[in-house]
Amino acid sequence: MKKIVLLLIFPLFVLWAVDIGQPYNFKYNYRLMLDRTTVHDAIAQYGKPMERYNIKTSHASYVFLRYYSTDAGLFSGSGRMLFLQFRNNLLYSYISASNFEYDSTQFNYAKAKEIKVGDDINKVIYAIGEPAGKAKCPINTGVYSGFCKQGEYTWMWLYAKHAGMLNYRGIRAKALLVGVDKEGKVSEVERERIAVIRD
Repeated sequence: MKKIVLLLIFPLFVLWAVDIGQPYNFKYNYRLMLDRTTVHDAIAQYGKPMERYNIKTSHASYVFLRYYSTDAGLFSGSGRMLFLQFRNNLLYSYISASNFEYDSTQFNYAKAKEIKVGDDINKVIYAIGEPAGKAKCPINTGVYSGFCKQGEYTWMWLYAKHAGMLNYRGIRAKALLVGVDKEGKVSEVERERIAVIRD
């Protein structure tokens, strides 16, 4: 069970373990729009990505961009990451994570345990906080591939914190995926299987 979120979280904290990456315009995160933002739009705002992958299939072409910035000390670490996926040059999904104070993606995980199918997504956001990412359904890449087969969008929450370079095992992470239908109602929840809080 824990392996699923670790596949997403662990590479992030390998990056956070040392002071690498480069600052990027994370404030643009709030202007990202599925099916509207292009690869050119993103790079114009964020700059050259730390990582870029291009994949072509028989059905579509995909571009993946990753940005990250860190500030790690011996006993604590701060970092932020942004992962963007484009399908045929239009934004298909994005997910961000940060434990910097200004743009922290911390959310109310206790309240998240109360979310159920049929809930209004606006009430969910009011209860647990703003999501860190969004994707079209179904998610078609990575460890969450196949999630939200019946919905319109997936809302994603992700928060992680590292205890510093002297405690590389000190990962505290939590994640939540919520599928949303055309009416704005929760259609699917992925919660217990992907949550890891480990000291």
